[in-house]
Amino acid sequence: MTESSESNSEQVHPEQASAKANDSSQIEQLLLLLRRKAENWVAWGQACQQLQKAGYSPQQIFEETGFEPVQQNQITVASQVYGSIVSGGASEQVRSRFERTGSDTLYEFRILTQPERAAAAALVVEKGIDSEGAREVAKALKDFSRLTTPPAEFSEYPGDAVALHYWRLARQQSDLQMRSRLIALALRFAQSDSARRQVEKLLTDFTITRTRSAPRLPLYRLDSEEELARVLPVAGKLPLTAADLQAVPIIEEESPFGLVRFTGTGAWVPFRDGRWCWGQKIRWCCWRIRTSSLNRWRESENRF
Repeated sequence: MTESSESNSEQVHPEQASAKANDSSQIEQLLLLLRRKAENWVAWGQACQQLQKAGYSPQQIFEETGFEPVQQNQITVASQVYGSIVSGGASEQVRSRFERTGSDTLYEFRILTQPERAAAAALVVEKGIDSEGAREVAKALKDFSRLTTPPAEFSEYPGDAVALHYWRLARQQSDLQMRSRLIALALRFAQSDSARRQVEKLLTDFTITRTRSAPRLPLYRLDSEEELARVLPVAGKLPLTAADLQAVPIIEEESPFGLVRFTGTGAWVPFRDGRWCWGQKIRWCCWRIRTSSLNRWRESENRF
């Protein structure tokens, strides 16, 4: 009775076996497609995506097909972008252009929305732009979409958005050769008459308008607790007496941010672990607080 039960539990349902065989067959077909580089790059990207969903890592796909992980990422993302521009109503000219080549160009449009992708794809086909130019187009469209009130002279046409990008760069450029090149690019993309007139004003107006970028806040990545900043009490000026040392308060840090509570009078100094802070005229004597105890103190002179 027991052997019969174990035998029944090990049996595989015919439908499950069939589904498993179909999955194995489909995976082998995808690998074969990539090995032979059949069809086009869109199919390659879709095949890489399906293999990854099936549990294949980029390294395993590389060993099986020869497609490097960087290339897999590019064609996978670009194939998704291609699908979005087809869904967005791209023309037959645009679809046929990118069915042959252009994964590097469409990869740059990953930061755009679906309508922006379709507009950008149509623009690069119309102007004959390469992948480097496509990166500038994507950046220009993204920046334009973030504007609350775009300049009135530049309409919402994708070409005007790119023209605005180059117009701004030209206004900041003092080198005449580079300025002329940027103006020519702006005129190349300008679609509306008002945008073209605004760009043409730079041909006679040589005023340089520089923009100051917003300051960047520092970002600190702490790898261990030892790198956390500490707040330590200051004992005073040298020489110090035993009473000065005994007067230093014992503090406890509260997790997770090292919060310190203190009532009374006294001086405090923040510093990172292992570093000593010294004034130009006053020499400090600091302690590192660890589990409510003063475990060391140092003094030094003319050290940073």
